[in-house]
Amino acid sequence: MSELRLRSPGYVVLAMICAAVIVLTSTMTSVFMSGMKAIIAEAKLLANDVALIMGGTGNPIPDQEYVGDVESLYLGQFSNYTPEVVHTPEQFCPIVCNPAEPDLTFGQSVDQGVGDLNNAIDAAFQGGATNVAVLGYSQSATVATVEMNNLLNSAPPGELSHLNFVLLGDPNSPIGGILDRFQFPDGVGAFSLSPEPQHVPFLDIPLSLGTTPTTGIPTDIYTAEYDGWANFPEDPSNILADINALIGIQTVHPTYPELPPETTFINLGTIGETHFYDIPEKLPILSWMTGPAGQFFYDAFAPSTSLGIDWSYGNPGDPGAGIPVEGPGGMTIEPIGAAGPWTVDATGQLVESIGSGFVPQMDPLQMLAGMEYAGVQTLVGPIDDLLKDAGQSPLPTSFVDSLLSGYDSLNQLDASLLTEWTTLTASIPSLAPDAIFSGEPLISAQPLIDLVGYGFDAFNFFGA
Repeated sequence: MSELRLRSPGYVVLAMICAAVIVLTSTMTSVFMSGMKAIIAEAKLLANDVALIMGGTGNPIPDQEYVGDVESLYLGQFSNYTPEVVHTPEQFCPIVCNPAEPDLTFGQSVDQGVGDLNNAIDAAFQGGATNVAVLGYSQSATVATVEMNNLLNSAPPGELSHLNFVLLGDPNSPIGGILDRFQFPDGVGAFSLSPEPQHVPFLDIPLSLGTTPTTGIPTDIYTAEYDGWANFPEDPSNILADINALIGIQTVHPTYPELPPETTFINLGTIGETHFYDIPEKLPILSWMTGPAGQFFYDAFAPSTSLGIDWSYGNPGDPGAGIPVEGPGGMTIEPIGAAGPWTVDATGQLVESIGSGFVPQMDPLQMLAGMEYAGVQTLVGPIDDLLKDAGQSPLPTSFVDSLLSGYDSLNQLDASLLTEWTTLTASIPSLAPDAIFSGEPLISAQPLIDLVGYGFDAFNFFGA
């Protein structure tokens, strides 16, 4: 006992020393982390680059959660830029209004937003920024489009080289934005009843804002498949595709800031200085099929349904077609563009929007191959679902390959024919297969659109 009493003060001293070390370590760690945050913040300031971030309709002042989400998903190459929120109205009265501000229609909100964005860009450069990136989503992507076209018409070229735009769910996208598909740049001609350009009656959605430019300013455009605002069918006579896109306005368009971090973006290609990225999505018209049973029926119906819907966009739906192309390693196969609702030519290259029409021009052999591929997937997908539910392995790859043998043979035949055709028309590019099978409609829908325009014009004349 006496020995224990004699040693106890030593334990007390030791405990005090340990406690002091822990407190000191904690304090140093806190100081170190604060120092690191300060260094990172200072590094961003020293970089002198700014990322201007706007919200979508109903989100005039994005919060930090939104900013963090879009930064991590879409602004990776601008990670050293200092983010700044731009306050834009983002109203769509009478559907979406801001009780704290005077009511604005879509057109009025866009007009005011363009002024707000222009002021923010000027302020960033005047504040010493070397480079400025702008992110727009939904309505603010339209705001960005108008600002880009204004800058291309007025800003010195040297200044534009320090600008970058990133657009999400762009209604004016040149590869499917609904405000690009249906435009009346000059009203409906000389007999227009209204002196102003057309707008959708009662909703004041301008139909003359122009397309997002593909040259002059480096731009990245991210579009979710079947988003009715940003990815509307080229062939409006395909009612199933129209309904699917309209459902996509509700189910797909709001999801851009909420995508999981592991989302894979498909690089569709580049037109001019604009890079296009596809965000894969399930068919909105079948998205209600959930759970094990729902997945079974989705996999049974989706292949043929998506094939018919994608035809209305100018994609034959064949994910494996192509033509041999001379490359550094010899002859390689250039695949058809990413399967999905995008206009592609015979070699699978992304095609800029060419207006609305009926029956897009596509390689008939690729369409037939697409039907064969969809037929096989309609069989394989549901069977694999049943096997998975039973804890079994999916169908052997060799078996699936045997089912696709006819599909592969058809693609080989098509590739051979396209190769010969390309060789024969080498001196006449306008007759080459990629020019003929470009997704351009065989029948223009412009007369019908003009007729709708006259109806809009009459409503606009009376103030609607």
